Formats: sequence, structure tokens, C-alpha cells
Amino acid sequence: MRGKPFVVAVLGTVLGLSSVQPPVARGDDFIQESIPNKWITPLIPEDLEKLEYPAYFKDLDKAKLESFTGRYKLSLLTLKKVKGGDPLQVALIRATSLAAIGKKEAALKTLSGPGVADQPAAQIKRARILAEVARYEEAIDLLKKVLAEQKDSVAAHFYLGQISETAGRMEQARAAYDFFKPYIDRLFSEDFENAEELTLIGRGIDRWATINAEYKNRQALHNLLLEKCFGRAFLTLDRDYWPAKVAAAEFHVARDDEKTAIELLKEVADENPNDIHTLVLLGQLSLKQFNFDGADHAVDAIRKVDPESVEADVLETRNLLQQRRPKDAERVITRVIDRQPRNIEAMGLLAAVYALQLKEEPMRAVLKKVEDLDPDNAVAYLEVAEQLAAMRQYPRAAEMYKVAIKRADWWTDARNGLGLLYTQSGDEDEAYAVLEQARILDPFNYSTTNYLRLLDDYRKYAKKESEHFVVVYDKDVDPVIPLYFSDYLESIYKDVTGTFHTEPPRKTFIEVFPTHDAFSVRTTGSPWIGTVGASTGRVIAMVAPRKGRQTMGPYNWSQVLRHEFTHTVTLAATDNRIAHWMTEGLAVFEERTPLRWEWVPMLYSAVKKHQLFTMENLT
Repeated sequence: MRGKPFVVAVLGTVLGLSSVQPPVARGDDFIQESIPNKWITPLIPEDLEKLEYPAYFKDLDKAKLESFTGRYKLSLLTLKKVKGGDPLQVALIRATSLAAIGKKEAALKTLSGPGVADQPAAQIKRARILAEVARYEEAIDLLKKVLAEQKDSVAAHFYLGQISETAGRMEQARAAYDFFKPYIDRLFSEDFENAEELTLIGRGIDRWATINAEYKNRQALHNLLLEKCFGRAFLTLDRDYWPAKVAAAEFHVARDDEKTAIELLKEVADENPNDIHTLVLLGQLSLKQFNFDGADHAVDAIRKVDPESVEADVLETRNLLQQRRPKDAERVITRVIDRQPRNIEAMGLLAAVYALQLKEEPMRAVLKKVEDLDPDNAVAYLEVAEQLAAMRQYPRAAEMYKVAIKRADWWTDARNGLGLLYTQSGDEDEAYAVLEQARILDPFNYSTTNYLRLLDDYRKYAKKESEHFVVVYDKDVDPVIPLYFSDYLESIYKDVTGTFHTEPPRKTFIEVFPTHDAFSVRTTGSPWIGTVGASTGRVIAMVAPRKGRQTMGPYNWSQVLRHEFTHTVTLAATDNRIAHWMTEGLAVFEERTPLRWEWVPMLYSAVKKHQLFTMENLT
């Protein structure tokens, strides 16, 4: 997406600054998370617009603005013109620009010069850069030094908490974030006038409330942070202070409100198209929408700023994992670990790479290394759980989710993941119990609301049980479903199971949802998946094959049922250890329908031009 900057609607409405309520779905209206592709492709113009400087700006002012708006190399050139400027300001600007383009050792050297090294602002900046290269202990020690002299430093407390979390020192992080609890009352009694400080206060309160599970007792905190911290920072105090928008976007991401987050990040991309953290967030949100090209664009944009970026390698690894390309992902993430052996996020992803390949021993070995650094680590276990869940290794994935929940009982992501896993494996009661606990922890999370809304409706559906199947349907909207589905399913049972010499160990559930949104939430947690049927093993979910509000219209339901039941059988035959392309190919073959004509010239051309995928390249 190039050209005119992306413009969002009124920000007060986008942020919900006037009134934010927990997401409540009514009727068939699930919380919408679908995002147009044009929103996801990062807004990265090849040539940044020329800045307009106020007449009174000196070279130091220009360099600071250039660095703040992502013109890092230009700011370094401008700094060469500065004569007699404040050494601290010069060092901070130079270090910021050098670190952004990957020259982190040079940035650290800049902040260690005479007259600068002992300044708190320089020490905090130095600690942040040390953390970026996984030198966590040095960063933590430096921040403690700052706090020994300035015990009320908002920035030092926040970054001490953040870096401690990253390094796996959660008790130290909790202690650092405790500093922010009194600010909840102070936000009502004091007028904070510094946008940067107010943003850090908001972020600090959010982390304090999150890891202490305080949102369940203080629901008003959501509005307070959006109004009094992030919203005030960039709507009132400094409209150009884009880091407050990034903080607000992260706040919404944590609650699975992806649409609002992307709107904010697009505004940031207009103001600083080269901020690496913003590009990482855009790439991660692209992956949530299965937009692999959008994630690739984000990776490319990051590498234009810093060709050796660790953040780009980590994002590329996530992209490759989601595309089911674990060998390629292993190559990329190994490169990160070679550079930063103590990078816990990278180690968790390497464990996930092995999990996706069902390599149990290497996966356990990496998790052991993570635990040597962080005995109570939950992040790596969540990474592994998500890959095992994607492979439909339900018991093994559930084990990993439970470890993550036990170690970070305040974390809704792990509970949402386990809840979706239970819905996919047909264990609705377990799913409801896990998700209800997630809603108590954070009533504002969109995914949790969608799952629970679905399960509430599901409990009202009727069931018709036959010898091998249980058909679940909305008796008020689709009363004819069991009249046709049950007999047809029994008629194909011996045919399909006989082909693969396997019978599922339990009855197969056929869940027919009255709307497409409900079907999509059932299968993925998101109400926008563009298909009519899906098998997750024991459970086959479908959208009702009829015209109507929020359906996909009539379709050949018998063909879809035969296709999806073939998935159930092949997954049972292999204990779910079958390549997706293979189970898909077998299911299409088992439909017993003629080859679609539009496939004929495509296949002919692929064979003639030697363009067929190799076995290794099939994803």
C-alpha cells in the first residue's frame, strides 16, 4: 500500500474513549475480527517525504525530529553539523538512530562517552539497547543503578519490569511494576503533562494489572488507561507522539481487538514508517489473518531499516511456522540463537519448530535449556502448544497449554488456546470451564467472548444420534438437517472407513451451524474463515447449506460431508500424524467426483513445465 497515507476515522470512536464496555455478542453477531488485506500490507513508502522544519529549528532540533520520524541515517548526517550542542541530547539521538539501523555496539559506545555515561537518561537508553542484544543482566544492573539514585524514575521502573519479564525474572518484574499501582489514583488527582511519561505510566499499570490478575476486580482500568494515559498522551498533550498510539495498539492486541490495533498502527506508519516495533506488530497481526504476504512485507520493511534485524528473523520464523515450513523456519531461528544464545523467545520458537515436526526429544531438549534460564517459563510452552494444536495433537498440546497456564495463571492467551483446543476435540464442557476463567481474568477479550457466546448457543442445539454419528443442529432454524444427514452419513460409513481400513474410535460429531460466523468461530476462533466445512478430527463443523442471513448459500452438502469424514478417518488412521496436503488430497479423491475442468489445463501446464511441487516443498 503506497501513496496517500492511511487515514482512520475519528480516534475517539476508534479507541472507544467515551465508553469502553466488555465485548458482548448478541444474537448471531460475533465480535468481528476480519481485516481487509489493504489494511495489513505495511505502509512503507520507498522514499520518505521531505520534512518541513519550523523556522526556529537548529540542526540539533532537526536531527531529533528526523530520528523520531524514522529518518535515521539522515539524522546521523545532520548531527555532524551540530556545533556545541548538549552532549547528552546529541548522544541520545545518535544512539537511537544507530540502534535502529542495527549499529547497536556503536550506539552503546556513544552512550558510554565522557559526560554522558553517568546520566540517567543515557543509562536507561543504554539498558534498552543492551536488552535488544539479549544482554539482560547488564541491562537490569544498569537500571537498578539508576533507581538507586532516582527511585521515582518512571522510565527506569517500567523498563526494569519489561526487561525482567523478557529475561524470565518474573518476581523482579512484579516488584518493578508494583511502582505503578499508586498511579491509578494519581491519574484522577494530577495532571501529567509529559506524553512520554504518561504513556509509560499507562503501560506500567497495564502490566501490573495483567500479571496480578487485577482486571477481574478493576474493570474500570480499561477505560482509565485509554482515556487518562494513551488517549490523553496523543490526543491532548502531543498529537505527534506516536509511541502512545503503539502502546494503545498493544493494549488492544492483548484483548484480540485486531481491527482497532491495526488502525492505530497504520497511523503510526504514517508518522514513522520505519519503526521496527510497529512493523513487527503489523506483521504479527498479518499472521493472525493468515496473510503471509503481509508478514513478508513487514519482514522486508524491517530489513530495509536493519538488514541484520533479529526482529525480522523472529517474524519470518513465525511466518514460516504458520505456513507449515518448519525446516525453513529452523534455518532462520537458528541464526538468531547463534547470535543471541540467551534469547528466550527464539528458543521457544525453536522448540515450536521441532514440535511442528513431531520431534519430541529435540523439542524437550530445547525446553530444558529454556528452563535453565527461566525455571517458570510459560512463553515457550505456549509456542509449542500452538504448533501441536495446529497438528491436531490434542493431548500433547493440552499438556503444554496446562503448563503455560500453571506458570502464568494471569495469561488469557493460554486459556483461550486451550479452550479452542477443547472445542476442536469435542470437549465442550472442559472448554467452557477454561474460557469462563479467562473471561473472569479479562472480560474485555474479544476471542474469549466469541468462544463463550458460541458455546452458550451450542448448548441449546438439538442432537440426533445414530450408530456412528451424532448430528448437532439448530432445531428452530434447520429442523430438516437430521432427516437427511444421518441416513446419508451411515450410508457412506463402511465405504470410507473400508478404503482406509480404519474406523474412528468414537462417534463422529457433525455440527451444523446456522450462520457462517458461528461456524468460523467454532473451527478457528475467528468469524471470517471462507469455507463451508472443516474437520478437526472427531468433530466436523459445517455451516447450514441454505440461503439466509450470514450463510454461504446452498452447496453440495453430501460431497462436503464425504470429504470431511475422510479427514476424520485419515486422521484416526495416523493418530493425526499426516501431512495436511496428503489428508486434503485423499479427501478430494474420496469425493468421487470428476476432475474440475479448470484444473485440467492448470495441471497439464504444471506437468509440462516441470512446475509441480516436490515432496519437500509441499506445505
